Amino acid sequence: MPAVRGSRESAPVFDPAIVRGVLRPLEFSDFSVPTTSEQDYFSYYGLDLENHIPGVVHHFGTLEAAGFCIASHLYEPQRPRGTCVLLHGYFDHAGLFGKLIAHCLAKRYAVLIWDLPGHGLSSGPQASIDSFESYVDVLSDVLDHHAPRLPGPLLGIGQSTGGAVLMAWAFRRRRLAAACPFAQLVLLAPLVRPAEWTKVRVMHTLLRPFRDGIERTFMENSGDPAFLGFVQRDPLQSRRLPVRWVSAMRRWVADFLAEAPTEYAPKVIQGDADATVDWRWNLDQIRLKFPATRIEILPGARHHLVNEAAGLRERVFSAMELP
Repeated sequence: MPAVRGSRESAPVFDPAIVRGVLRPLEFSDFSVPTTSEQDYFSYYGLDLENHIPGVVHHFGTLEAAGFCIASHLYEPQRPRGTCVLLHGYFDHAGLFGKLIAHCLAKRYAVLIWDLPGHGLSSGPQASIDSFESYVDVLSDVLDHHAPRLPGPLLGIGQSTGGAVLMAWAFRRRRLAAACPFAQLVLLAPLVRPAEWTKVRVMHTLLRPFRDGIERTFMENSGDPAFLGFVQRDPLQSRRLPVRWVSAMRRWVADFLAEAPTEYAPKVIQGDADATVDWRWNLDQIRLKFPATRIEILPGARHHLVNEAAGLRERVFSAMELP
């Protein structure tokens, strides 16, 4: 697997404002040449996997989805066996998922990943949203936009909030009696409710009338010190937790609890050292809504599973059971 350079001190610096200023609409051309600022962005996060894996074609650009301008990546290997659709977590963006992208490409899957609204290079108020349903709307539009380029089967893989989006998607498809396009769903430390839920609700209730956000606390959500250090330097990280996003999360928890069980059978991978989500309670609730779910607990793993220390990370990738 090629090295992912996003964790290296020597990674080149890039200016997000410059990259945003020259973003171009996504075009599926084998002959598109990235701009210098795009190359700096790819190199900074180790997303230039087309330079490290022979035969991979990397498409990057923006598309309109549910009223947002979404920055999207599609990686196409030679003779793909299917497509992995990756959804990142809260405060994250595509740039932090180079290791997972490389793993999927090594398994000869095409990879589709985009920055959620308010994250990375996508539009929207930073780290905020009115409703998790907007994330689902974006997922639907992004899949429709890319559909002609995505070889089946489709495998959905969601980290934390990305896992919540995939579960919300499954609930919506059940309500519409519509087929799910994903042959397999993998939920990595999925978010139903966060850790210290009572404290979160009290603080949100007290702050909502008076403040629009609070300073973010960077958690030790991985056993990889290089990753933790990189995230704190990451120019695409929000430094504030918006009250508006917590309001949307509270509605998500209530909506989740109100949903009827579904027939979908996601694979859930959860670390038992996760201090970000209320994982024991979450798993109990996921079992109720997805009775056929399969759950694997990884001893010692924290929250950001695809960026755990090397040994644990390889166990995460193995547990995904990509066919």
